[in-house]
Amino acid sequence: MNFEPIILFALEILAYVAIYLIVNEGLNIQLGVTGITQFGLVFAVSGGAFTAGYLATRVGVWVFHINTGGLDFVNGNIMLTTEVNSMTQAQPLNGFVLLLVVIIAAAIVGALLGIISSVPAINLRSDYLGITLLAFGEILNVFGTAYTPLIGGPPGVLVPDVWAWAGTNRFVAATFTLAVLAGMAYLYIEYVIRTPFGRTLRAIRDNEAAAQSLGKNLPRCRLEAIVIGSVLASIGGALFVLYAGSVTPSFTRYTWTFIPWLMLLLGGLGSNVGTLVGTATWFTIYDLILYYKFYLQNILPFDVVWLNYILLGIIVMVILVFRPQGLIPEKPLKATGATKSPKQ
Repeated sequence: MNFEPIILFALEILAYVAIYLIVNEGLNIQLGVTGITQFGLVFAVSGGAFTAGYLATRVGVWVFHINTGGLDFVNGNIMLTTEVNSMTQAQPLNGFVLLLVVIIAAAIVGALLGIISSVPAINLRSDYLGITLLAFGEILNVFGTAYTPLIGGPPGVLVPDVWAWAGTNRFVAATFTLAVLAGMAYLYIEYVIRTPFGRTLRAIRDNEAAAQSLGKNLPRCRLEAIVIGSVLASIGGALFVLYAGSVTPSFTRYTWTFIPWLMLLLGGLGSNVGTLVGTATWFTIYDLILYYKFYLQNILPFDVVWLNYILLGIIVMVILVFRPQGLIPEKPLKATGATKSPKQ
């Protein structure tokens, strides 16, 4: 029996679960923990993706001291990217350096975009803040389409393969790297949730008036939560581009805001374990439907291209009706009881 297709299928699911887990952890700290109606998640994701598309080849050319021969980084994108890939195959360490530089740059851009998108309405109620974030969602797609030097306009650009050194095991190396980074993001958010800052965010979500009466600065806490989430979302967008090998200005609100929301609802809002379970469950079901739906094309009375949307919609409705708290609900924080004084 040939197990190669099964292995490739599993690697693909694991890679995308890892990428979306990083993005979803950022959304969870905003929506699940803090209660911010984050409708503009795609803003930070596309920011990280465009950062990778703009920087990766340029940094690669600089790291490997490649002579551009007068080529610019858009019209000469294919030739320069191919040259960077050939150098990465021979020098794996520089591939890791390139990956690290892109991640750091995406994190910085994500933090800036988080501030830019939230500052105009951070003092407003959560519903008005959500509308403001929604308005920011599509800005970068328009900018990426209109401003060609960024990522080449609608056709997009190729990005160097930072895992080119792995040869035929490229997808194994990429998936392992993504899984490690996703694990780090998971542990970081788990740590944040357990800190006093994390408990403050939950207090703001559960009762704003009570949190404010205790002297908590609500706008500042919300801003910090949005920045943390935007940094993770931006890193996730950059990793998606590096894994895919190219980038175009086609990051939609459906794929990078609506779907992450549904994954969190499936797993359980505010639950870190739920975020992991919801992301993994969603992608497993989605890919199984995507791969096997064409076997039903002679049975179903409608075009099978719509089957995944119909089934996923049904799954969402079932969850909201019968399991609104998600598969792994958030565990309540237990207050430390006062110690009893010794008897006199």
